[in-house]
Parts: sequence; structure tokens; C-alpha cells
Amino acid sequence: MKLTKEQFEAEIQKQMKANRCTYEEAKEIVEWDYEIDHGNKELGAMTAEQKKMIRQLHKADKDPTKATTRKPRERKVDEEKHEIFSWFHIVLEGMQLNGKATIAEVKPDSKVSFVVNGNCYTLTLTKHRAEKA
Repeated sequence: MKLTKEQFEAEIQKQMKANRCTYEEAKEIVEWDYEIDHGNKELGAMTAEQKKMIRQLHKADKDPTKATTRKPRERKVDEEKHEIFSWFHIVLEGMQLNGKATIAEVKPDSKVSFVVNGNCYTLTLTKHRAEKA
């Protein structure tokens, strides 16, 4: 696919911002990338590792630095859900003390697995979003 003049100019502006370079340098980068993408340029001057990285970038079609700098989202504690889940947990602990159940696995505030009379059960607590008016 050939770039239109507007797309080419937009790509140059994008490279100028990203790399903080001059118009001519950005134009050279865009032209070089276009040639590599369409197989018209040889990658002979690059090491095998660099060639592999370029192939991976083109396959993934994304910037690898964005994936490494992404921070995990901090979860808010839902007090109401926590309280409801603790009620179930108290009941299961009571059953466990009486020998009627065995708690197998607990995922805090959302899921608990347990065994009663040799049968495995999983209890999942889901809070649904409020309907939009």
C-alpha cells in the first residue's frame, strides 16, 4: 500500500515529535521504514538480533517500549463486596469445623472453591454494574 502525500506528511510530523529531529531526518526515517516494510531495502547492515526485532515489531505493529512501561492498574477495594464475601467465608469455615466441607481455594473477594461430601463446588461473587437510565 502506497502512502498518500497527506499520510506521508503526517508520518513525518509524528516522527519529528517522537524522535525530536528535523524535518529532513524524519523524512529519511519514514522513507527508510516504508522501504523496509515493503521489502525494497535490504537489512544487510543490521545484526541478526536487530533484524529479528524489526520483524517482531512489524508483526506486532506496536512500540515495544509501551508494553514495558505500562503499570498495572490499582484495584479499588469494594467494602460492600468484601463484607458479603466474608459472610460466605464464615459459613464455609463453620462447615469446615464441623467436618462437612473442606475449603480448597480462595481468591480474595471474588471466588472460593470447596468440597462437600466429595463433590467440588465453586462460589463466585460478581457485582454487576448499575443499569444506565
